[in-house]
Amino acid sequence: MNKIIIGTLLVFLMLSCQKKEAYNYIKNYYQDVYLAEEAYYKKDYKKVVEIMSTVENKCELINQSMIYEIEKYAESTAHIGKNEKTFELIRKLILKGYELDDFKTNAAFQNIINTTQWHDVEKEFDLLHTQYLNSINLELRKKVSEMTRIDQLYRQRGQYNQQKCDSIDTINEIELKQIIATYGYPDDKVIGGYKIDQKSVNPMILLFHFDDFDYWTKTLKELIKTGQAPPNSLGNFVDSYQRRVPEEKKFIYGIYDNSGEEDIIEFDKLDDRRISIGLPPMKLMKSIDSLKRRHYGF
Repeated sequence: MNKIIIGTLLVFLMLSCQKKEAYNYIKNYYQDVYLAEEAYYKKDYKKVVEIMSTVENKCELINQSMIYEIEKYAESTAHIGKNEKTFELIRKLILKGYELDDFKTNAAFQNIINTTQWHDVEKEFDLLHTQYLNSINLELRKKVSEMTRIDQLYRQRGQYNQQKCDSIDTINEIELKQIIATYGYPDDKVIGGYKIDQKSVNPMILLFHFDDFDYWTKTLKELIKTGQAPPNSLGNFVDSYQRRVPEEKKFIYGIYDNSGEEDIIEFDKLDDRRISIGLPPMKLMKSIDSLKRRHYGF
């Protein structure tokens, strides 16, 4: 009997560990999404679907700003004719703030518009959109928007005032800590995206000016690990902090385009550090950026 009980407990513990591991986004999500993004810009839609299907089995999909992996996944399934999956992903996107015109004007979805399944989506749209609106905090959006406005108030050309900037940064740092403790990292999934008010509201710019190194490196790493904050939040904070410390003018994650090997601490270990917080290795990042510029013509 004791052996049975012990065996059952061991199985339970193993399953618990596997489940916990499955939701470590740093280990099981970001790097695969970057490979899917690269494949998307290479128009290898079958590879995108293969990668994202594997990712989806490990972690809940995020649809990160500037990457939009669910959208690319949906387009790719449409390109290769996996329409049932396409409609599943379209519903997920509506629950993240997408509107019907976003699909109607997207060339990837033209073959499924006006199908029976599409008309079903149209009928469900109001309910799904209401669920989206109920899931975000519009008052918090206004607060973060105001914080970012004030952040730039005395940093504009001709109006720069270091003393006032320092005072504002101190207040904003306290407020963002309180926000994170109460609501989590206030990105699109918490406060809504651009379509809400045609404004880009993002706390990222605030992180460039904060000073509590221990708090932000620890807190952001945990939020990134659980998929609640983007990896570049930590990369941007750390390298901008390094930039402001006179005796430490070398960067850790290489977020600045104009920084060379001589500006980065232990350059040979750069990719290991980037991967450890969910950023893509430098070569892959440059490949994606080049493909993206070609794709959008800029």
